[in-house]
Amino acid sequence: MLTHMIAAVACVATLAAAQEPEKLKVGSAMPSLENVEVMQGSKGGLGDAKVVVVEFWATWCGPCVKAIPHINQVAKDNAWRGLQVLGISTDSTEDKGKVDPFIKKMGSRMTYNVGWAGEGISRSWMEASGQKGIPTAFVCTNGKIAWIGHPMDDDFESAIRKCLSGRFDPELSPRGDQYIDAGRNAAKKKNWREASKHFDDCIALKPEIFIDAMELKYLMLADQQKDAAAAKAWGADVAGKLGSSPVALAEFAVFVAQDPRLQQHDLESAQAMIEGAMATGGTKIDVLVAAARVAKAAGKLDTAVDLQNKAWRQSTPEQKPFLKSDLDAYKQLQAKGAAAKVGQ
Repeated sequence: MLTHMIAAVACVATLAAAQEPEKLKVGSAMPSLENVEVMQGSKGGLGDAKVVVVEFWATWCGPCVKAIPHINQVAKDNAWRGLQVLGISTDSTEDKGKVDPFIKKMGSRMTYNVGWAGEGISRSWMEASGQKGIPTAFVCTNGKIAWIGHPMDDDFESAIRKCLSGRFDPELSPRGDQYIDAGRNAAKKKNWREASKHFDDCIALKPEIFIDAMELKYLMLADQQKDAAAAKAWGADVAGKLGSSPVALAEFAVFVAQDPRLQQHDLESAQAMIEGAMATGGTKIDVLVAAARVAKAAGKLDTAVDLQNKAWRQSTPEQKPFLKSDLDAYKQLQAKGAAAKVGQ
């Protein structure tokens, strides 16, 4: 009798384990989105997108609403590079009717694809990854999860840029993230030497993959330690490490030139970096767009227009509308500058 009871319990336990969703983590395959009910845009392009952001939110969630314009801007800025965003509402079945009016009210602040979580979606994504709060974003590339977290975290954009540049490595990225977390914790305690070592250990895994560690070390030197000379020297060191990776170097140059986390922007160093990137990768659209942004940050609008125009002219039909938007913005600034000179 006891033997039968043990066997029955074991059988139930085995069945329960089989029914539990597979643990979802960085490197896992993307779960299905088949049961997402589309309310704005389409799911059609997600399969072909270079990078997909799947973000869970709700109309009643204040932090979610606050994050939406930021997500929208990230989507617009990177659409030309192959980024697609799908915001999935987790509103209850009873509140499902609130989603469409909410989207319409947001208007131009929420133009990416939006859907409602149908049967099993929250379970296969949120529950499977152990996420208990919203908003939660999943950055995915090549059918795999590359990052999970809050869309307002600095790491959100870093993960997207890493994936768009083809720098996500399912084996190295989780190891590098451990070094980055340790470096951040040490920097918070002002253990500068320890923090620097963790960042350096991360970068040593593969420099072109871990630009975020390079940026964090630069931020620590420039803003936390207030050592502009050390930050400049580190920037020159980064340029040497990324000399054979023009897209990665151009990305770092844009960070130095305009990242809002920096209290001051070393435009001289950014210009030197972008010139290095242009020397080896000046025909790449990513490098041209980055060079235009550095030029714009430096107030060189004629140069920004010329570089963005080159990028636009050699882009694909799918990329052209997005690149044209920035080109038009640069031209408007250029015209305002010319008018101001005439009025002097």
